[in-house]
Amino acid sequence: MDTALSNSALMLLVGLAVFFAVVFGGAVAVVRYIGRQKEAGARARYPRARRVERAANFFGRESRGVMQMRGNGILVLTDAELIFEMWLWNTEVRIPLRSIQSVETPLSFLGKSRLTPLLKVVYTTPEGGTDAVAWQVSDLSGWVRQINEARV
Repeated sequence: MDTALSNSALMLLVGLAVFFAVVFGGAVAVVRYIGRQKEAGARARYPRARRVERAANFFGRESRGVMQMRGNGILVLTDAELIFEMWLWNTEVRIPLRSIQSVETPLSFLGKSRLTPLLKVVYTTPEGGTDAVAWQVSDLSGWVRQINEARV
């Protein structure tokens, strides 16, 4: 009797593990598909882009404080501006390169961290104030270099 119960419990655990692995794998596949589609759209809209990041993780806009949505999106560097379009929310950030004051690499932004350096861009707003945004990107040093080169 104890053996039958332990076999049933083991089968249940194995079944649950397989179920969650399939669900997680499916979610990862969907996210990758969305990323590829969004990247293709961005490349079509900005054919002369210097750089495109398919899955930049947005950490927010400093002026909006800590209570804001964070999420993945497309980060595009053109000859004139830095553009971010969030995948799921209707959020777009456009920063003219001439308004960028500095490019920094802090470990956190607005109290949020991934324990890896972030791409932080400090810029002058159209109203004349200062604001900042940050993303987690792959090849951070490449992004910093290319933004600074584009600003010259």
